[in-house]
This record gives sequence, structure tokens and C-alpha cells, in this order.
Amino acid sequence: MVKDSYKYLILGGGISGAFASYAIRRYDKRGRVAIVSSETHIPYDRVPLSKEFVRWERPFSELFFRKESFYRQKRIELILGHKAISIDRKNKTVKLDDRRELTYSKLLLATGGKPRKLHVANSDLEGIYYLRTIDDSVAIRQRIHESKNAVVVGGGFIGCEVASSLTQKGLQTTIVEVMPHILGKAIDEKTSGWIKEYHEAKGTKIYTNTKVVGFEGEDGRVKGVRLDNGKTLAADMVVVGVGIELNVELASSAGLSVNNGVQVSDKLQSQDADIYVAGDIANFYSPLLQRQMRVEHYDVAEKHGTIAGSNMAGQDLSYDEPPYFFSDQYDLSINAFGDLIHHTEIISKEAMSKDGFIEYYIEGKKVVGILSVNSDWDDIEEAKAKIGRDREEI
Repeated sequence: MVKDSYKYLILGGGISGAFASYAIRRYDKRGRVAIVSSETHIPYDRVPLSKEFVRWERPFSELFFRKESFYRQKRIELILGHKAISIDRKNKTVKLDDRRELTYSKLLLATGGKPRKLHVANSDLEGIYYLRTIDDSVAIRQRIHESKNAVVVGGGFIGCEVASSLTQKGLQTTIVEVMPHILGKAIDEKTSGWIKEYHEAKGTKIYTNTKVVGFEGEDGRVKGVRLDNGKTLAADMVVVGVGIELNVELASSAGLSVNNGVQVSDKLQSQDADIYVAGDIANFYSPLLQRQMRVEHYDVAEKHGTIAGSNMAGQDLSYDEPPYFFSDQYDLSINAFGDLIHHTEIISKEAMSKDGFIEYYIEGKKVVGILSVNSDWDDIEEAKAKIGRDREEI
């Protein structure tokens, strides 16, 4: 079998994979580049899928990072609708699901994750959705017009964004979260409680400390959601957002170090000098915070892709800034930088208010993160600059 040879091979057509290809072309105009993606769409932005796009406020054509003609002009080959099934590091070869074999000089793993599924009674009923792709969002927004009651399973950022979108579209919407408070994996309990009250004031019902134990249906379509507190919620549609399972099987079977993602340096380089890793699956070293981190958010994925692609093309860049994530829920603009998980204290100089506030997350004597809601960007930048400094500088 003849093997196609690439100087740069990118596995994954999401944010990281796309921006890696753009960075490669910035520094290497000639080296052969290919992106392998299991999706049939050219690379696109997932951020609007839970917000403007699902609410019919953004057209399909505006989801894509670049037009298809851009990839042709830049000679970035797109191998769509296929996925890699194995990596032979010794021979620098990747095998695809159609038995093609591709060789590489530099390889990027940007395989992301897949939605974690609920394994409860009747979880295969029509009208139960998982949101990860354009096609998922299209299916959800088409169902909105024929629905009255919606249940969102999972109170993380995706769940809260979808719930706010469904409520804004006029549906009676309920969030069911198994943890004691929504957004519990990202922010503190007090701020979470304030955001929960904001959702409820907009009309969204929220159950915390509550587990979904099954679904009820009629003629194959979902009609209700059974909870462990004995209640059954009416539901014409259900959106499940309970996290992702990382697509690390390729990395693991190739012998790369995998522990809560693939272990990489601040250069996004794995233990194999010719294999880079970016985005959701990258467990990267942060020089600023002096720890390994893994972040599932747009900005990190974009910057990871840019840095990994640049380094694959001969640069020597480091991801040395505080990780950033954002979320829009109703008229709340939430922005966070740094590490909001390992804090020992939170300091705020202003009361929580829709008019805007900033919180500083402290670990020991050091500022490790900030969270802002509806703050001016100049104020956010000023607060962000204090990450890594002594708390006395706040």
C-alpha cells in the first residue's frame, strides 16, 4: 500500500487542529499539511452552538473559522469523515478507519472528547440530545418549536448556557444537577448560588443534589424525566450536558503518558519530541502557576493550537499565560482566568451585582485566578495582571 506522506499531520478538526494549521502556514508555506476529522464539516466554532446558533440568532455560514476556499489556497488538506485508529511512533505512521496509512514528520493530537452518556432507563428515547457538534445543535433547535417543557441534565457551563437559551425561547426549562451547586467544577459555592438565583429569577427551575434515574416516553419520544427524589418532570425535550470523555485512546495505545489527559510540557510537546498535543486532552504544564493543568475551554484550545502548530514549524513558544474561559448566560458575561479550583480563599472588594464584580482566588499567599461578572474589560485586564503575584498586591 502506498502511504501518503505529510510533514505535518493533525488529528482532530476542532479549534486546536484548525488554529494549528493556520500557525503552521504562517511559518512554513510549503510543507504538506493535513487535518483528519471524524466530522464532515470544515473546522467551526462550537461556542455559539449552545447560545446564538441554537436560538436561531446566528446563521450556519457564520460558524466556520475560515471558508473552504481558504484551506485550498493555503494547501491545507482536509480529510473529513474519517478518524485515526492507530499510531506507529517508530515508523511515524497513522492508520485511518478506511485502512489508509499516512506518514508524518510532526504529529498533533487534538482529538478532544465525546459527550459522556447517561446510562439510565429509556435513555434511547427520541428527543434526548447531547450537544457537541453542529448537527446536535441543529437537531435541538428544530425541536424547540414543537416543545413546551425542557429539561437540561447537568448544571455546568454548557448546561447553564443551553438552559438560558431554551428559557429565552419561551420553554419552561429545568436544570437537574447532581452536585450541591451549579457550575461546581469551576467556581465557588457562593458565586454559584448567586448565579443560580439569577437563573431562577429569569424563570429557569433548578434542582441541585438531584440525580436523574430514568426517562419516561410515549410512542418512542421522551415525555418525562424521573428524579431520585421521587418527582417526574414533564419534558418534550431533554439536553444532557454531563461532561465529556476524553479521546485519549490513540495516545494511550501509542505509549504516550496519559493521566487526566496526555502529559505535555508548556511547549505542548509530549514525551515523543515529534508529537504535540493540544486542547481538551492536553494536560499541560503552566510556568505561571507552576503546575500541570487541563482545561476544556475555547481560548485555551485556540492558543494551544497556535502554539503547537508554531512549534511544529520550528518555533519555540510556551503557553505561559493564565488559562481563560468565558460563558454568556442571559445578560451575564462571565470571564475567568487562572486556576479557580485549588484556592484556599476568595477575596472580593465589591458585592455581587449584575452591574459587575471581580473576585480574586487565593492559594496560600498567591493570587492564582480571577472571576468576573459583567466587568469592564479594562478592569478585568488589571485584575488578570495580578495572577501569580502576592495577595497583598490586590
